[in-house]
Amino acid sequence: MAFSKIDLRNFRCFDSLSIDLSSNSTLFYGKNGSGKTSILESIYVASSGRSFRTSNLESLIKKDEEAFNIRAYDDKTGSILEVKKARNKPINIKINNSKVTISELVRAFPSFSIDSKTFFYNDNAPDYRRKQLDRGLFIASPDYAKDWFGYFRSLKQRNSALKFGDMAQAKAYDQLLVDHGERLNTLRENLITEVKKIYDDLVIKLAQENTRAHIFSDLEIYLKSGFDNKAGLLECLNNSNVVDLKRKITTLGPHKADVLFESKGLLIKDIFSRGEQKLLSILWSLSQNIYLGRSFNLSPILLLDDLSSELDGEMLECFLPTLKYIENRFVFSNIVDLFGSKIINEKQSYKKFHVEQLN
Repeated sequence: MAFSKIDLRNFRCFDSLSIDLSSNSTLFYGKNGSGKTSILESIYVASSGRSFRTSNLESLIKKDEEAFNIRAYDDKTGSILEVKKARNKPINIKINNSKVTISELVRAFPSFSIDSKTFFYNDNAPDYRRKQLDRGLFIASPDYAKDWFGYFRSLKQRNSALKFGDMAQAKAYDQLLVDHGERLNTLRENLITEVKKIYDDLVIKLAQENTRAHIFSDLEIYLKSGFDNKAGLLECLNNSNVVDLKRKITTLGPHKADVLFESKGLLIKDIFSRGEQKLLSILWSLSQNIYLGRSFNLSPILLLDDLSSELDGEMLECFLPTLKYIENRFVFSNIVDLFGSKIINEKQSYKKFHVEQLN
């Protein structure tokens, strides 16, 4: 499911606000501090129960008010979502008047945020890239969630035994790690392979309209598993026993995985400019969003805050044709209006809102 309309009350700077979203691309534009990011944040809160800006949900309640309320509607199914956060109380989430958990929420109304960390995806630590990868799989595949939790429960127990120097007890968890971990690894590899196909196709289309997009072609994008795939996880665990016992932690496995982006054997973070890294991150996120929609019958919303930040004019021109190929709802913000003749496509639905006129 995906929102077609969202109503806010006492959220951040807004007393009340009602917005009908496009089925494709919706732009919120206006000067800094006008509330653009807050609107995107409200959509993310409504679809995940969390903010991409803060861990303190109470800070989202408008000053001098007791609670914020968000109502969202899905025009295809008729579903109604209600999210309420009152001061000193946990968040309350209902779909069609039935209370749901955050896990149920993120699967019912999936969304992904391209924020300041995602802009420089390749500059972040491996842990960040793993989390971005796992979030998509967690939403799309219940089996992945079972294996993810099973793996990390076993890993915690194994590490606890290593901490006390008990290798025999640690090895008791090896088979569980192998069973869950190798399935995790396969699902991750499959996702990256399939998303790469969509990414490559998207870049070919962009390059036909703007030759600058050729810089994003012929990249190597692959999963570094965190262990030797050819040997297998069980053999790798056996071979690392001495090191694990010395360091008191499991040193190999899917918890050490990474997603690598390379061009001619060089890491992207070492050769791309900041603007090029940002656009690459956007294109990869869009490709993953399209894959999840096509392969798992989802309608994931993709949120992008402050598009023009770090993008020079050349990179922005390179990006704009991408809007023709959006397959799910794409909601983004920018200081200025970007909708114009260069991105008009009669098959697409575009909407734009001048945020300063919404208050």
